[in-house]
Amino acid sequence: MKTAFSKYMMAGLFAAALWSCKKDEVKTFASEGTAPTLASNKDTTILQKDHAADTIVKFQWNASDFGFHGVVKYSLQFAKKGTNFAVVKNVSADGMSKSLSVADLNTIANGLELDNGVLSGIEVRVKASISDNYPAAYSNVKVLVVSSYLDLIDYPSMWAPGDYQGWDPASAAKLASLKSDKAYEGYASFTGASTTFKFTSEATWSGTNYGGTSVNNAGILSTTGENLQVIGAGYYFLNLDLSTNKWSATRTTWSMIGDAVGSWSNDTELTFDAAKNVWSATVDMSAGQFKFRANHAYDINYGDNKPSDPFLNRDGANIVITDPGTYEVTLNLSNAGNYSYVLKKK
Repeated sequence: MKTAFSKYMMAGLFAAALWSCKKDEVKTFASEGTAPTLASNKDTTILQKDHAADTIVKFQWNASDFGFHGVVKYSLQFAKKGTNFAVVKNVSADGMSKSLSVADLNTIANGLELDNGVLSGIEVRVKASISDNYPAAYSNVKVLVVSSYLDLIDYPSMWAPGDYQGWDPASAAKLASLKSDKAYEGYASFTGASTTFKFTSEATWSGTNYGGTSVNNAGILSTTGENLQVIGAGYYFLNLDLSTNKWSATRTTWSMIGDAVGSWSNDTELTFDAAKNVWSATVDMSAGQFKFRANHAYDINYGDNKPSDPFLNRDGANIVITDPGTYEVTLNLSNAGNYSYVLKKK
């Protein structure tokens, strides 16, 4: 009997201990988070490069509650107005506020492909989350109206005034010295069967002016030379080198090539828009890569070494497409040295 009693006692004690363990176990479940309330100190702002480092806007919000004391992560989401946040730019935040500089907000605006110099709406909201396993909570939407700028690099420059634009240096095609080495390049649209022009070192006639000889759209520069001449209408790549005093003009047409636009064997043509001074096309694109190139050759081609900005690089890396679809493609070669492109999915 003593042995049997001990067995029963042991079984009872084990069951009691097991029940006690189950009773002490606490499970925590997250509830749906309460939405933060977003406020900002500004509704409209014109962004200026000269004030790039200045703080331009501050966003504030209250805490979101998910039902227990967990770590809530916050981020601001920015999207073009009217797109229902289909494409967003995220900015992480610590605490209940986030301040942005002019440069920060301008980068966001350019990333959303807003037109520079035009007041455009950006929708902003706060995203609160505790884990990828639980639904995030979103704040109310604020609309911020901004006028952005394209952050161009200020290269040493020359201008090419001529009869194609009224001999006005300030509004003439501009050339840039990308390496500050006396070699300049840029693009100009010449509409006449014959175009005469000069190069000048200032955006007025007060600088040093260069004419010279003109044979087959090339020649030698001289400060006492006659007007330079290009034969044939078209979109020209202009080069001048003050270390050798040589100049040339190469007529170009532009296209895209790569498996993202078909193949690396056949070009997809771009069309020049004289009113906007850009090349463009509507293109069905697949996942893959492509480049822009002139005259169906690689002598003058552009890729992108830094996809986070809109600028192109001569002989640069292939441009990668990860989201197939129909795109409006714009190639802008009008800002000397700051050549850029836009891919806008339709």
